[in-house]
Amino acid sequence: QHLASRRQVERILRDGQVPVTVLRAGIIVGAGSASFEIIRDLTEKLPVMVAPKWLRSRTQPIAVRDALAYLAGVLDAPRAIGETFDIGGPEVLTYQTMLMRYAAVRGLRRWVLPVPILTPRLSSYWLYFVTSTSYPLARNLVDSMTVDVVARDDRIRDIVPFEPLTYEEAVRLAFQKIEQQTVVSSWTDAVVSSR
Repeated sequence: QHLASRRQVERILRDGQVPVTVLRAGIIVGAGSASFEIIRDLTEKLPVMVAPKWLRSRTQPIAVRDALAYLAGVLDAPRAIGETFDIGGPEVLTYQTMLMRYAAVRGLRRWVLPVPILTPRLSSYWLYFVTSTSYPLARNLVDSMTVDVVARDDRIRDIVPFEPLTYEEAVRLAFQKIEQQTVVSSWTDAVVSSR
């Protein structure tokens, strides 16, 4: 449902008069990103984590800096008008691998214990109680995490050529921003303004 709602927004924008360029991303890694903050909360707070099935789903995380570079890069590119591009970092990772690599970057020892059954609903409550997310957002994220979200092609790199950051580099950069208190926006800003 969460991923389908993104496609619906895409269709609505395409029905308008202004040409649209679509960039599709899985997890965006950076301070202020809801997905990153959930990974951060889980890894920082829990020395031992249970492993629901969605932790084995694959995604292609991209640094927020790289997502912004692609956004800026397509603005002046006539070949990008009306096109749809998948964007992602250089690696395809499972959510479990992302948790463990995050822990390694932070110098934390963490263990993941597989559990035979943890439904999306129970996983959503688990995220809600352990992380700073709301239950509706946790539910939407868990539902989308059960699906592999991997770039189908890298055509965008012909139009906006650069070498994206690795997952570990993106995590380190996020913590530089957090330590310098230079996080411009957070997913929680949208929640507060919508109230």
